[in-house]
Amino acid sequence: MVRRLLFAAVAVMVFSVSAQAFAAAKTQGVYVKVLEGMKADIAQTTPKVEAALKGAGFTVLATFRNGVPDGCTYKAETIVFTKDDYAAKVLAGGADKSFALPLRVSLYEDNTGLNVAMMNPVSIDRTIFRGASMDDAAQKVVDEVVAALKAVGPAQEKQAGEMRETGEITGMGGGAFPDKVIPTAASSKSPSEIAEALKKGINEPAGWHVIYTYNPSEAVAIVGVTKAKTEGRAFGIAGEKRATSANPFPGIDHASAFPVEVVIYKKGGTSSVNILKEMWRMKLYFQDAGNWAFMKNMAMPGDIQSEIEAGIKKTVK
Repeated sequence: MVRRLLFAAVAVMVFSVSAQAFAAAKTQGVYVKVLEGMKADIAQTTPKVEAALKGAGFTVLATFRNGVPDGCTYKAETIVFTKDDYAAKVLAGGADKSFALPLRVSLYEDNTGLNVAMMNPVSIDRTIFRGASMDDAAQKVVDEVVAALKAVGPAQEKQAGEMRETGEITGMGGGAFPDKVIPTAASSKSPSEIAEALKKGINEPAGWHVIYTYNPSEAVAIVGVTKAKTEGRAFGIAGEKRATSANPFPGIDHASAFPVEVVIYKKGGTSSVNILKEMWRMKLYFQDAGNWAFMKNMAMPGDIQSEIEAGIKKTVK
């Protein structure tokens, strides 16, 4: 009897510790800074981060050099990656929830050295799922990334960017996720076939081009597109109110906001090609830039959306 009680008590303790390990804090930043101020070369460190992620069971989909603001001498690179068990939990919420995929971590330089930050899946999932239903799964991913990157440097979990408690995006350009999905095209082809077509059709090195294609299931494909000039402008705007003489371009710490997702999923007998309303997506990742920054650059989100839509419509017939 005593032995059974002791076993039960130990089991409860183990369960409690395990639950606490993945408990997400109420307030979450849109980004998590994992490493900072390292005296290291970005070109030599990026492969180390990739290797650490792979060693922790993640799959790296792509790595690319981000655009930076005009006059910025710092560099930034983003690694796009995923993990099957996490992706399956996201997809269980519905194909439209694929906008929460894949994961991204960026390396970027500033006046203190080399830093690493990831888009925070806890915060993003709270917005996409309109609640905390994905908190445990998303926090587990963050914990696994932090643990993996301890092989690269003194990794930690430090919240950064816009701080949110519920994931709700308020104010100008805000609103709820389901209303911000924009169907752009439809086709009888499969999601994977459309993704391959977009890879070939949106392919301007100096303009919009595809960074990755990702098929988390047969019914869903995700294509990541970006444009270096747009990235640089976005990071310049994101850092305006934080800029100092020592670090005039702090906004490149938002590098993992890109690429922009094009999500393709089966809907009835056709495949639907979708993007997010770009003003809302900019608020999702760049709200900490402040309302004045959005007001001064009101045309930018519409221009991004129109350019991506044009590329999709030119390709998907």
